[in-house]
Amino acid sequence: MNNKTIEQFPNIGFSTGAIRKHHNTKSALNLFRESGFKTAEVSFDMREGRAGWLDEISEEDLAGFHHVSMHAPKFTYKSDDATRALFARIEHFNRMRKLDVVVFHPDMIEDFNIFRKVQFKVGIENMDNRKERYQRPEELQEILSEHPDIGFILDVNHIYTNDPSMALADGFYDILGDRIVEVQLSGYKTLHDPLFETKQEEIIRAIRDPKGPMIVEAGGIRPDDLVKEIEYIASILHNVV
Repeated sequence: MNNKTIEQFPNIGFSTGAIRKHHNTKSALNLFRESGFKTAEVSFDMREGRAGWLDEISEEDLAGFHHVSMHAPKFTYKSDDATRALFARIEHFNRMRKLDVVVFHPDMIEDFNIFRKVQFKVGIENMDNRKERYQRPEELQEILSEHPDIGFILDVNHIYTNDPSMALADGFYDILGDRIVEVQLSGYKTLHDPLFETKQEEIIRAIRDPKGPMIVEAGGIRPDDLVKEIEYIASILHNVV
């Protein structure tokens, strides 16, 4: 499946969660690597974790990528044994291959001080219109100002759900642009959809840095359509100044 577009945009890759209907985590990582992708996200789902999907992954499965992030599961994070046990599993990954960032939903975090002693890079993302907060840059700026070691993940799909004009993206770049460590993107019809199907160019055009790390979260995409999705995204990014 090696493709010139994948070579031209090594900073763009997929979340393993995008193809979980077809591949488990280990198989998805191997498919990404064999296809020539240099960027990937390990989607850490509690159900999949219990099924042993994460335990199957070896150091070799994580080799060859330039950027590897992990999306932490939906879970209430606080100072307790359950959180510490989950962090221990993330640390295991981090020892096999130092993760570029571990992505958390800020609305699931009861105490941000729990991250002060972790060995992995922590990042938080802006929320979609289903949530009650953390949808605007000022809300996230308050957290990031207090915790300078935490990075910011800009989710342009989530911006679209709150503001289809995508003007809100400018606010995030203006206020938090220097804290962005990764961009997450996908189309929006139901939740996270393939952009080559939704044709929502405005979501892609909102991205200011076409060379920064990007993770495509096109849920339910068929493995055979990965290149089609990358080619569509790249065709728009080529025109981003």
